[in-house]
Amino acid sequence: MRRVRILVLDDDAGRAAELALVAERGVPGAHVACTSGAPLVAVDAGRPDVVIVGPGPAGRADVAQLVRELRERRANAAILVIGDRDAADAAVLAMQAGASEYAVARSGAPLAAVIARLASATAGPVPVRRAPAAIRAPARADAPYGLVGASRAIEHVRTLVRTAAHTEAHVLIEGETGTGKEVVARAVHAGGRRAGGPFVPVNCAAVPETLAESEFFGHARGAFTGAVQERPGALQLADRGTLFLDEIEDLPLALQAKLLRVVQDREVRPLGATASRRVDVRLVAASNRDLWRMVESGAFRRDLYYRLRVFTIALPPLRQRRDDIPLLVEHFVARFNRTHGTAFTVPGPAALRPLLEHPWPGNVRELENVLESFLIVAHASGASFADALRGGETTATGLLLDERARIVRVLDEHRWNRQRAARALGISRVTLWRRMERHGIRDPLGAPSRETA
Repeated sequence: MRRVRILVLDDDAGRAAELALVAERGVPGAHVACTSGAPLVAVDAGRPDVVIVGPGPAGRADVAQLVRELRERRANAAILVIGDRDAADAAVLAMQAGASEYAVARSGAPLAAVIARLASATAGPVPVRRAPAAIRAPARADAPYGLVGASRAIEHVRTLVRTAAHTEAHVLIEGETGTGKEVVARAVHAGGRRAGGPFVPVNCAAVPETLAESEFFGHARGAFTGAVQERPGALQLADRGTLFLDEIEDLPLALQAKLLRVVQDREVRPLGATASRRVDVRLVAASNRDLWRMVESGAFRRDLYYRLRVFTIALPPLRQRRDDIPLLVEHFVARFNRTHGTAFTVPGPAALRPLLEHPWPGNVRELENVLESFLIVAHASGASFADALRGGETTATGLLLDERARIVRVLDEHRWNRQRAARALGISRVTLWRRMERHGIRDPLGAPSRETA
């Protein structure tokens, strides 16, 4: 096998040499070259497999533009951009320009491991077409960042997670209910320098408004009736770690203003306390709604919105990454086997067809719940997983009858306008019509189909 070619671009010769040493430790036997000028000439001449763009990228002020030019010349090369920890904007711009990864300016094992992984991905044989989803290799329990799947959509999410983890920027995670926003939040926390600190999740929708301030800021002893002892709030509990604010859209406006003050001043004053306390907290917020529309309607503070969305990660719904369903099934079945001591196997593509065709409005969480119900039935009856799937099509709790109820509910929500209902279900109008025919669904008013938007 040919030697991996690595090119380091940095206008500081000493720093470039240090990065070259790190690259050699990460990829023993690689051919490593450095340049402090004419980076594009060096790329054309050396045809590297991995390009490392240092903090001083060969005299170029616009790193994003350099990355775009590098990508044009070496479409298949891995491009690693090294930057400062707090340069969140630079990280985002570099990734958007085509960088493979963004890393913090530090030497040693972590950076060497990143370079080794990028080199491994580029130095292998010419890639072949991916196998169909149904026969692709099973998902492993230790899927990267806890995100199971091999689709392009989920690979992009992993890249964003790596980038966010290497910064200290606040993060906003957007996606429908059940897409795995907390999984992503934990991955961002675990991949950064705060990994050794606490990860404190708070569901904003589940906190009563009357208790919200105490929940977030804590209270001193005697602050109110029943406050018999001091209690730290979520912001103090997350000190030197990450506070995950799930369903941030449900945070009351008054509390949004106080949270903004904490973000700006890095200080918390518990209820009833006479002095503020310093906190060092990274915020990761998640929402299943369009926060910008809430800002425009006055339901969410504009200044807090901009503070939170320094780095945004959008999670795709499951219907947009159906190729990952067999891998997710493999993952959840394996987890069920470990938990319950069973030995279920995943059936072939034909048995999984109902799962692949289902719209999954509840996304990965719905898939997990449906699979668990099938596996519990199979475990109790002694049937195989394939038998449970087949039986599910005709039982009252089966997947297909769940589909009928869901279609009726969505149609009713959209006043039986098929076009809007199909859009909400993530399917075409023709597919909706066919499923209505299959399930015997008729407009309760007996009116003709309403197709106008």
